[in-house]
Amino acid sequence: MTDRSFSFRSSVRDIVRKWVSCDKAYEEKEPDDGDFEECGREEDMPQCDAVVAVLCTVAEADVFYPWRRKQEPSYGAGLILSGRRVLTTAHSVDQYTQLEVGKEVWGPRYTATMLAVAPECDLAILTVHDDEFWNQVKPVEFGDMPSPGDKVIIDRLRKDEAYLPLVTACVLGLGMTRYSFWGTKLLAFRVNVGRNGASGGGPAFDERGKCVGLKLQSQGYRSGDFVPAEVIKHFIQDYDKNGAYTGLPLLSIKWQKMENPYLRMLMKMEHDEQGVLITEVGPNYPESVILKPNDVILSIDGININNDGTVPFLSGRRIEFGYLIGKKYVGDKIVIKVRRGIEICEFTTELATHKQFVPANIIGRPLRYYIIGGFVFTTLSFPCMEVMVLKTDINAGYETEFTLQNQVLVTFNDKPVEGLNSLVSMVETCNEDFMKFTFGNKKTLVLPTNIARSRTPDILKAHSISCAMSDDLKELVKLTRGEESPIYI
Repeated sequence: MTDRSFSFRSSVRDIVRKWVSCDKAYEEKEPDDGDFEECGREEDMPQCDAVVAVLCTVAEADVFYPWRRKQEPSYGAGLILSGRRVLTTAHSVDQYTQLEVGKEVWGPRYTATMLAVAPECDLAILTVHDDEFWNQVKPVEFGDMPSPGDKVIIDRLRKDEAYLPLVTACVLGLGMTRYSFWGTKLLAFRVNVGRNGASGGGPAFDERGKCVGLKLQSQGYRSGDFVPAEVIKHFIQDYDKNGAYTGLPLLSIKWQKMENPYLRMLMKMEHDEQGVLITEVGPNYPESVILKPNDVILSIDGININNDGTVPFLSGRRIEFGYLIGKKYVGDKIVIKVRRGIEICEFTTELATHKQFVPANIIGRPLRYYIIGGFVFTTLSFPCMEVMVLKTDINAGYETEFTLQNQVLVTFNDKPVEGLNSLVSMVETCNEDFMKFTFGNKKTLVLPTNIARSRTPDILKAHSISCAMSDDLKELVKLTRGEESPIYI
């Protein structure tokens, strides 16, 4: 990475004349580089003080070897908000150990502090306490959702150049998209960004100079998804109202389309009725009390849902009905109209946030782990959902057992495991001859208790591992055993 900061010194209005032509309809193909045009450098542009650089050092956790943390630099773009705040993308500051913001090319950097992070929508809010940073800056203004075929100005930050190239580009499409950082399905729009891509958090502007989105974590080669201003403003308003990020609301159901006429006939639907079929309702959510599998959702808040699961959207377009939920806030109430057999029912339910069992983001926190007898246990996470085996004689026969991968530990010696703390406490106090670990797929691992404990230090030494557990578990073991465990060595 080129060690630098950058700024967006441009008035977008002054480069509208540089627009290039592009197709008016979204096409399922990679865009050509001719679909965009570099339109200036920062030093050639009039001043615009809303865009800054976010630079940080990250200590990325290794999900396969959780005792390791590799430090490396990371960077992205940020936007000045009112109230001495900076908006950036969550993925650009993920697992940071040092966080800085700069506003001039090769200029000074200022220590930043994290105020809020929303991994579901890949957004974060920072602040800088140094008054000098806030001189001659002004908050960004947000625009409306662009349509397919609209032209936007984006940055295309290149690692090997000392300036910020600006390009005009074409919006290829918009809709509900699964954000790669967390996996949440939210509103997004897609833009062609060319061979060199766009920087993480890089902004897109409309012809009026208003920000219409921030670049999401990249998945494509020449196209990139942007979190739109609508989602950004929702996040900011949540923070302003509550003083913290409260999460995104969720209607915890699984559903299928009802485009097949025989399926609609089976569900007793009238000829002019449309909707989607509920196949599963998440437990422990408010809607689990009122909704049932095989209910047909006809409308939400009076907005009818088509058989393909879409509702009206901008300019006569349609979008997946989850968009209606994403516009709400945690605690808001919605009215759901359903067909249940021959009956039509209306229910009011309160929207809760994601009860995310899998802690997909590990921002700023080291991975937790525990090693016993060569088995490595860690908290479940998106990047790694498997058991790893450090080869040794006492676990022979398990190291090639692929059925252990992607499995959740359910019981230890036939007692439920509620989490890593629960497992560590039970293992450390085990007085039985054997330790039995049973997983969700009913597969079982067995270790002799005393041999596993005595051999663990040798296994750690053979694999150059300094400690059998993460730091947060050491105090737990001291309390559990009443003394410092020998497997610390």
